[in-house]
This record gives sequence, C-alpha cells and structure tokens, in this order.
Amino acid sequence: MQHPVFYVARVTKFLDKMIQEHGEYLFMGLVVVCAVVLVWMFTRTRKNPVHEMSVVILPLGLLPKRESETETILFRDDTL
Repeated sequence: MQHPVFYVARVTKFLDKMIQEHGEYLFMGLVVVCAVVLVWMFTRTRKNPVHEMSVVILPLGLLPKRESETETILFRDDTL
C-alpha cells in the first residue's frame, strides 16, 4: 500500500497536464456551465414563498455625539 501523498501527487500531475493541454477549452466550458447555473438560479420558480425580512444597518466607526464640555482656561494671554 502506498502513502496517500503519492495518490495526491498523481492527481495533481494529471490535472496540471490537463490544464496545460486543454486549459482554454476547460475555461470556456466552465464559463458556459456557470452561466447556465446563474440563469437557472434566477429564473426558477420557488416552492416556498420568500419571507420578508427586516434589515437594520448600523453605522460603524462613528462616535456618538456628546455635549461639548467647557474647558477652564488656566493661562490666559490678555495682551492681544
């Protein structure tokens, strides 16, 4: 019995060879398959109705507004 790493190496070498020889055709085929799946997803009729769901958007990174505190001036230059 061989170590599982050897099986993985065989599979990856096979896939690399397939991609080198037929990469363009594999890419075009996968694009067509993805397009068909997207069309099917958006045009199919649902068995169960879609339930309405409320969404609350909270602003992130904004600090809450606070009342400004008056700071006491320790050193005042009245010569101006």
